[in-house]
Amino acid sequence: MNSAIELHDSECLAIEQNSIGAGALVLDAYVHRSNGEPSETPGEGGIQRVRFSVEAMSVSGRIGTLPATIYNGSLNIGGASLDLIPLPFESAQSCNLRLSLLDGEDFCITGKAVRVTPEGEFRFVEHVEFSTKK
Repeated sequence: MNSAIELHDSECLAIEQNSIGAGALVLDAYVHRSNGEPSETPGEGGIQRVRFSVEAMSVSGRIGTLPATIYNGSLNIGGASLDLIPLPFESAQSCNLRLSLLDGEDFCITGKAVRVTPEGEFRFVEHVEFSTKK
């Protein structure tokens, strides 16, 4: 089954960073799963814990209090913007993850490379019909 993260309606749980600059963003992400293209063909939606591991991570902007609901966001990889992020996903190109939180805070995570991996079990929320492309 193919999976993709929709940042909207995901929950930002934690931002972690070590002393050598590696870091991670941990989300309870809203995930589309489908036998075809996620968010285009019928499938299911649910919550999946995911970790964005970022090499040479830096954070700018205001984060506020976590956990917090994500209102909007996108991942930019080498100049290409991803509104839906494949799960799992990995890129050795520079990355820029911009998130707007429901409480009005906005922040950006940048780095040299990113790896997005699932953690734990997918929790089913709903059956979804995607009869038209978003």
